[in-house]
This record gives sequence, C-alpha cells and structure tokens, in this order.
Amino acid sequence: MDPTPSSRPERRKRAFIIHGYLSYPAEAWLPWMKAELEKRGYRVELPAMPAPDRPVIAEWVRFIDGLVGAPDGDTVIVGHSMGVMAVIFYLESIGRAGRSVGRTVLVAGGFPPGLSAAEAAPRIHGNSVLTPWFTTPVDPAKVRAAAGKATVIISNDDPYIDVPKAVAAFEAKLGPAIIRENGKGHYNEDDGLTELPAALEAAIAAG
Repeated sequence: MDPTPSSRPERRKRAFIIHGYLSYPAEAWLPWMKAELEKRGYRVELPAMPAPDRPVIAEWVRFIDGLVGAPDGDTVIVGHSMGVMAVIFYLESIGRAGRSVGRTVLVAGGFPPGLSAAEAAPRIHGNSVLTPWFTTPVDPAKVRAAAGKATVIISNDDPYIDVPKAVAAFEAKLGPAIIRENGKGHYNEDDGLTELPAALEAAIAAG
C-alpha cells in the first residue's frame, strides 16, 4: 500500500557547489555557502574537482553527473569561475536527456563561447589546457531547459572577464536574473571574500 501523504518522507533539498580552475573547496566564500545552506536543511556537496590544474570538460561533467545523480526541482547547483562553464556543460548534458535542476547560481564566470582556436588564443594566454573550454560549442536551448531558475552574479571589476560581453552572452543564451556587484573582483581568495549573501539568496529564494 502506498504511504499516505502525511507519512511520505519529506523531500530534502540538495545543493552542489562547483569550484573552478586552480581552486579548491575551502576557497573564499564556498565553505560559508555550504554552511549556510546546511543550516537551512539542504544536503550540500562541495567536492574537490578532478585535477583542477588541468581540468578536462568530459571528466568534470562526468564527475558532476555522478555527484548529482538524478536532478530534480529540489536540486540547486552553484558554479564559481570555471566551475560556471563546467555547470553549463553539465546542464547541456542533462538537458539533452530531458532532465533539469531547480536552480542554478553562476558566479564570476562566462557562458562557453565556442570560439575557434585562433579566437581563443588571446584569452588563454598560451595555456592549451584551457583551449577546449573556450572552443567546445554548447547548445543554449538545452542549457536553458535544464537550468531551472538561473541567476548570474558578476562584479564590475572582475579582472578575468569582459563583463559587458559576458552579461550580453548570458542574456542572449540563458536569460537569467543578473546581479551586478561592485568591487568584488573575481570573488576569490585574492579578493578577501568569505561570504556571498547574493549567492545564498539566489539559491534559496522562493518562487
């Protein structure tokens, strides 16, 4: 016999926080975000990503997929820096399978631009490890279908991102809520950030 509605176990919200290139789980505001979500009853994963000094798209997507398992409306996924691109490639993969998360929060990153190798060269500064991240195309429609309620957080003085181009790309390809902040840089350890309330609010906001 099926359990009555009152006896069914309550679905617990889950959050997955994905750091970026050359980063690690204890950087900057990431541990704070994990702790704040856990206080609110979320089950949170903040893993060390595979080989963060030489990230491979397929390996990171496979790792995220194994971590999340079956995504649903109670799933929140947060990406920082290159973790933003990793999350977008992951969303494309589950979008192709007709699956989606409930919320996506993208901090200090860009939408994968799908450039040619020649176009990507000035942006990777000779680091061939990064070439695929800037040259691999992505289907925006599949990403949108999988992203749930999406929020992009970006600072006006990010030293690694062309902010106007990044915002325009997100608006055209994902259509998220965009939060522009001032003086937060790349939201990493160098910027002295240990908390990021905007990301927390985006992850837990009702509606």
